[in-house]
Amino acid sequence: MAELSAAAPTSPRRWLFGPVPDLLLGCGLLYALVFATMSFAGPTLRWAVPFGMSPLVALLAGTPHYGATLLRVYERRADRRAYSLFAVWATLAVAAAFVGGLWNVALGSWIVTIYLTWSPWHYTGQNYGIALMFLGRRGVRPTPATKRWIYASFVSSFLLTVLAIHAPAPSADYAPLQYQGSQYALIPLGIPADVHRWLFLGAGGAYLCALAGTARQLLRVAAPRDLGPTFLVMATQALWFTVPVAAREANWLQGVEPLSTQYAAYAFLWIAAGHSLQYLWVTTYYARASSAWSGYGGYLGRCLLAGCAIWALPALLFAPGLLGSLPYDAGLGVLVAATVNLHHFILDGAIWKLRDGRVARILLRAAEDAPGAAEPARGRWLRRSVFAAGALSLAVLATAPLVEQFGFRRALERGDLAGADAAAARLAWMGRDGANLRVGLALVAAQAGETERAHAELDRSLALHPTAEAWRTRGWLHEREGDGARAIAPYREALRLRPGWIEAANNLAWLLATHENPILRNASEAGVLAEQAAAATQYRDPAVLDTLAAAHAAALQFPQAVQLAERALALAEAAGVEASERDAMRARLDGYRQGRAYVSTDAELAATARARPVRIGVADTEGRSFESIELAN
Repeated sequence: MAELSAAAPTSPRRWLFGPVPDLLLGCGLLYALVFATMSFAGPTLRWAVPFGMSPLVALLAGTPHYGATLLRVYERRADRRAYSLFAVWATLAVAAAFVGGLWNVALGSWIVTIYLTWSPWHYTGQNYGIALMFLGRRGVRPTPATKRWIYASFVSSFLLTVLAIHAPAPSADYAPLQYQGSQYALIPLGIPADVHRWLFLGAGGAYLCALAGTARQLLRVAAPRDLGPTFLVMATQALWFTVPVAAREANWLQGVEPLSTQYAAYAFLWIAAGHSLQYLWVTTYYARASSAWSGYGGYLGRCLLAGCAIWALPALLFAPGLLGSLPYDAGLGVLVAATVNLHHFILDGAIWKLRDGRVARILLRAAEDAPGAAEPARGRWLRRSVFAAGALSLAVLATAPLVEQFGFRRALERGDLAGADAAAARLAWMGRDGANLRVGLALVAAQAGETERAHAELDRSLALHPTAEAWRTRGWLHEREGDGARAIAPYREALRLRPGWIEAANNLAWLLATHENPILRNASEAGVLAEQAAAATQYRDPAVLDTLAAAHAAALQFPQAVQLAERALALAEAAGVEASERDAMRARLDGYRQGRAYVSTDAELAATARARPVRIGVADTEGRSFESIELAN
């Protein structure tokens, strides 16, 4: 919402819906309760509402707030005409950018970057408008100088967040979008570290000065009772952005979950929900007062269906096999999210300028609000078609995360090929087919002894979108088949796509150090890979140290091999590694002591691969990465 400049009415109603809903939703106290719960009972909250259920949280809280904007712009003919520049031409431009971004990674990355950078301002601008609205409804008329102080506090908070987003090494994301794992990336501003540090300190100092100036100015003209809601909104802005940004950048209070880097994505899930509910709170009040009112259920239901349509239909239409080729978890979902939000930001900035007389009269009026005249019922067939599409979209958005969480993932954990196959088919029908789904099916098929099916699923995965996970799995499958020579190239490709991946580096190093074919052995490359993996694990992983020892032995560096193998064995014993594996490590150590390098036959590689626990890092239908799943052997 833009800055309020309309004159405040006399004797206004102090609240929109009443003190309790206004304080909880409008002022942000509901998020303060979530913040306290995360701080003192974070594990319990994450157990009750796991991050895997975030799509459902977004569906219930976030999707209707997008629909509220669509209804505000498109439902009444007068509004469509008044905002035709944005309702038609800006919308077409955004749609064209979306289609272009599907085929051009650079353009798509710019769309994602603009969204990530603009998103905190969307939240901030809404808080600023609501803070001024509360002043106006209480008859407080801030001077232009006071407004500048208030505005400066919100702008400096936003600048701190932008600097955190574009830091040389960002500590967390500050928008409800996890783009890692997709083909798109944030394009940083490229601020040098020293310059960034001073800019951050300057923005922080400006924020504190603006807060002090705002408090001093407002307390001169109004009683604290009249300023309470505005100060609460400013506190919400701090709790959403300023405080967590400062804590993460300075590495302070990292034991407090909503401020920590580790749980930043989970905390922002609730911030996004708080923002969406705040938006619905004010837009519902406006709709009740300015149009034919069909009750809260009718209005919020229409908001939900409209919001579902704009979210689900682009992903369905541009899914692989229809108008597009990019899988949902490889970037389609991320680009849909960024584009829908940018469209929302543009429309929101056009329709909620509180300088607009009609908007100001409703949000700042002194008398009881009277519903506006009903618009003649025209184009009912079109509205019904839109809401029918919204109902279909609602079914997709509500069902996909449930099928993902409780169908596909659970089937993977059980090693249930039929169950995983059925869940994957449902997800593909909903436009959620993806490379990770096919890798999961390949792993379960391999465990079930269906090797040909496993290779076919990997072919499908790589055809959808080449990923490091798929290439790693292909290397593991070749090892499992007793064909170590064919496993080398897939492991190299996995490392090319995901440099530094410990598991792929360790497996490739083992093959290069120990393969029975001397033509394939490369002790030097094996040593480099194993050393990198060992450093990444702080020399505490027994399997990685065992590989590094084998690489040194292959290079005839037996004293180093003995030292590393002894440490690997000690760590394995302390960690309770299975006796058979410890015996194998002990036998290799004895060989190094006698000056013999270890050579592994393909049969031994196959046995090791079959006994090794199989894990896959599965991304959900929104493209977010989950912890790895261990499949049943």
